[in-house]
Amino acid sequence: MFSIPRKSFGAPLQFLIGRDAEGHWLAVETHGRGGGIFCDRVAALRYAVFETGHRARAVRVTAKTLSLL
Repeated sequence: MFSIPRKSFGAPLQFLIGRDAEGHWLAVETHGRGGGIFCDRVAALRYAVFETGHRARAVRVTAKTLSLL
């Protein structure tokens, strides 16, 4: 059974946008609560911005290789 620590429920969502090792665009929630694979950078950004409620500084783009795991 997978459980999320109770304290993470109240923390505001934050996402990293970047590419995985195979070049796919990812949006990864920083606490492991969500994310996805997208066809391009714009789609990943659109998803993350929507999920964070358009909060300033809640979405960051990184040059580091990301993973959904």
